[in-house]
Amino acid sequence: MEIRIRKASAHCLACGKRFQHLDKHFSCVDTTEGQELVREDYCPACWESGRAADVEKTYSFWLSKYFDPSAASQPDEEESTPLRSIFHEAVDKEERAEQAIAYLAAHLLRRQKVFRYVRGFENTEKESDVSIFADRFSGRLVEVPDPGFSVDELDEARRELIQRLEHTEEKQDDS
Repeated sequence: MEIRIRKASAHCLACGKRFQHLDKHFSCVDTTEGQELVREDYCPACWESGRAADVEKTYSFWLSKYFDPSAASQPDEEESTPLRSIFHEAVDKEERAEQAIAYLAAHLLRRQKVFRYVRGFENTEKESDVSIFADRFSGRLVEVPDPGFSVDELDEARRELIQRLEHTEEKQDDS
C-alpha cells in the first residue's frame, strides 16, 4: 500500500484565505470514497466554525505552522545587528584600518555563529590572505582580507569598533 499525503496548502480550503509565514493552521487527513487519503488545511476561524465538528469522521488532524520559504529567506530586524552593519560598511572599503575593523567584526560574528568560516586562501594579487565566511542569514559568501595586521593595527581597530558600536547604540536609544 502506497500512502502519499501532499504538503501543506498555502490557502484555507474553506475560505481561501492565504496563510502567512509561521501562521498556525489546522491540517487534517480524510479518506475519500476510493479510500485515498487527502490532506486538507484550514485557518483557525474556519476550523472552529465548522470543520472541528466533523472531527469524528476525520482520519487524523493536527495543528501546524505554515512555512513560506520566500519569507523565511528575508532577514529579520534582529538579524540586522549593529555589528553586521559595521562589518558590511567596513569590508567594502580599501583603507587598511577599515579592513582591520572588518576582520575583527567577521571573527566576532563567527563567534556569535552569525558567520561560518568556509576557507582561507592566499591572494597573490593583493599580497594578503583572504578568509571566506558564509553569512548564515543571507546565505552570502563574504571575503575578508587579512594582509598580516600588526598587533597595534588590530588594537586600534578594536577601539574604533567599540566606539562605532557605542555610537550605534546611542542612536538606537535616541529613537
